[in-house]
Amino acid sequence: MNQSLLANLTKLYILQGLSFAWFPIPTIVLFYQHYGLNIEQIVLLKTILSLSILLLEVPSGYIADLWGRKVCLVVGSGVWVASWLIYCTGTSFDVFAIAEILAGVAGSLISGANTALGYDTLLQLGKEQQYQVWEGKLVAIAGISEAVCGIIGAAIASINLVYPFYLQTLCLIIYFGLAITLVDPQDHRAIAQTQKLTQLKNILIDVYQRPQLRWLILLSSIFSSASFLIVWLAQDYLQQLNIPIQAFGWAWAIFHLGMSWASINSHHLQRILGIKQALLLLIIILAASYICLGSITQMWGIVFIISIYLVRGFCSPLILNAINQQISSSVRATILSLNSLVFRVTFAAIAPLVGAIASEYDLFIGLSVAGCLFFLSGGYCWWQLVRVQTF
Repeated sequence: MNQSLLANLTKLYILQGLSFAWFPIPTIVLFYQHYGLNIEQIVLLKTILSLSILLLEVPSGYIADLWGRKVCLVVGSGVWVASWLIYCTGTSFDVFAIAEILAGVAGSLISGANTALGYDTLLQLGKEQQYQVWEGKLVAIAGISEAVCGIIGAAIASINLVYPFYLQTLCLIIYFGLAITLVDPQDHRAIAQTQKLTQLKNILIDVYQRPQLRWLILLSSIFSSASFLIVWLAQDYLQQLNIPIQAFGWAWAIFHLGMSWASINSHHLQRILGIKQALLLLIIILAASYICLGSITQMWGIVFIISIYLVRGFCSPLILNAINQQISSSVRATILSLNSLVFRVTFAAIAPLVGAIASEYDLFIGLSVAGCLFFLSGGYCWWQLVRVQTF
């Protein structure tokens, strides 16, 4: 059994790389614009994705705790393949919206289940203290995969904007096949099978009544929203700088290699500053980068996009490790799915506003507004965490 569990860790690394093989993403804004969509409609599509994930996020996490994380990963990846097949043939906002809804269903099934399976695998092996380093490697793999695939995808997109979607779909088919070979940790399954559906409400109430966990999840949602929003706004920013399509891939690679470096070294940042000071620094850098990006219309403004990706790399292992330390294995996937749900709600609240400002007025004004929102909300969550003595 130990060999099978050890194999889980390797397979999860590979699955992480496949799930972040985002060949289309560096040029997806150009893809949308090719079919007549504006920046407000593009951000609206991503809001639809977030709302779709939101509807099933916590129920799917609970199902993962009840029936096993492997089931959710297999079913989720199958639905994910279907969503990208639609993108391969779609040409309109309505069709893309259907694809985003399916992608949201897939994301809700996978979200929480993969992280919970990894943490509980380490827990059963007696290596749970290695989780933060392991999570840092996962983020690094995601960044490297996005970087390499971004370069390839942008080069292919210069020939045809649809071709990168074919490569993405192929990677997800491989993901589906590999997910079938995963093994749920025995300890988790023994606990999960005793759960009753009626306990879901109690789990949610428990999270709400635990201020340390509640504010950690809220702060995590703010960092995640900022990281997700910049993916779409950065492409419009690069386009306004008249950067050629092929260069989008190289810019994407630089962003994600920086993120990978930061994630690998996140535990060093915590060791040097402590999590309290580290999170405050990351909030300030994140907000300042958005505001500066909204004030600069020259090529060197890309430095601030890089800094946002660095924040993304540092904060993910830090916060996920803090959240995992607050919860038990029997409800881990449920609460991690709740974490993702709160992120989707936050994104759905912020993104349409920023997108509308960017479309109706100016992209740079939208970036500045986003920076102010992230500073106020992130700073407030951090202050609450300090107030309840989380650190």
